Amino acid sequence: MEDEKLTINRLELEQVLVQQFRILQELIVLSKKERSSLLSEPDLILQIVEDKEVLLDKMSLMEDKCRQIIQEISLHLDIHAENTSIQALLPFLKPEDANRIHNLSEGIYTLANQARELNHANQALAITKLDWVKATQLFLISIFQPEAGYRSTKGGTHQEPATGLGVEFHV
Repeated sequence: MEDEKLTINRLELEQVLVQQFRILQELIVLSKKERSSLLSEPDLILQIVEDKEVLLDKMSLMEDKCRQIIQEISLHLDIHAENTSIQALLPFLKPEDANRIHNLSEGIYTLANQARELNHANQALAITKLDWVKATQLFLISIFQPEAGYRSTKGGTHQEPATGLGVEFHV
């Protein structure tokens, strides 16, 4: 019965790791789509960000589940450590099971790093785009703002040309 519980926990751990792996794959696809949208289709960004948030929520749930299973396996194997990790469990599992779990963990780690790098690059691109929008906005505002020494001529028939437009207005 004891070994059966360990097997159930191990299988459940593998399933959670596979789900995490797939979520990270989806996150990478969305991050690539986000980059493309930042460059050419800004209307799609909001939906992509919402989809990424859903995936991150799922990932958070999977991480909690993974910690719970690791804790259960640790208790079952009578491993007493302050922070038990998957790596700490591997020596206590059958070699083929340990190898599968190790490979899944490494794959998750690799995908997580790739997703992190993509998101940092997307963030830099978004900041650059935002800076460009701000600069454009300031330029457009400066075109229509009067110069610092501008004086309105009340009742006069002559009006100063609007600065920056290259057009003169006469009344």
